[in-house]
Amino acid sequence: MARSTALTNLRQQRAGKLRRAGRRAGYTLAESLIASVVLAIAIVAISGTLAASYQQNAIRDNTTTALTLAQQLMEEIAAKPISLPSGQTNKPGWQQGQTDRRHYDTIDDYNGYADFSSAIQAADGSTVNLSDDGSYQRSVKVQSGAVPAGLTGPPEDFVMVTVTVKMPHNQSSSVSQLITRVTRFR
Repeated sequence: MARSTALTNLRQQRAGKLRRAGRRAGYTLAESLIASVVLAIAIVAISGTLAASYQQNAIRDNTTTALTLAQQLMEEIAAKPISLPSGQTNKPGWQQGQTDRRHYDTIDDYNGYADFSSAIQAADGSTVNLSDDGSYQRSVKVQSGAVPAGLTGPPEDFVMVTVTVKMPHNQSSSVSQLITRVTRFR
């Protein structure tokens, strides 16, 4: 009997050790829930950062496209003279109903000009392909007699040109350039 009692005690001790070891080796339900909550908070924080990054990237891409469109049109306008030499006839511009920019011969012909993303054209008349399928609208304002403060000269020698591009999500970018006529005195 003593031997059977000793064997029973030994079995109980081993069973107790196994139970304690089992508790130490695994996680409790409370620990698992806390870990899940911490993980969920981390995922929400990371996804918020990624969403903000994506939105900023899209805005930057739109702005880059808009500025490229504005600069392209500004370069085309700046290549034209303020007025034609005497003896030449000024062709009609945008405000007179000419929609083909290839026929514009002076800067003032661009005043009021506007085009849209489905019909934005390059100087050669080809349509510009906007890969991002965004909605862009370009418009031009030509202000004659824009003499800057501190400068002297005839007002007709100064023209301020502003090209504005409206982008998706009601954003806009503008490029302005002061164009002057060179007057030589001898």
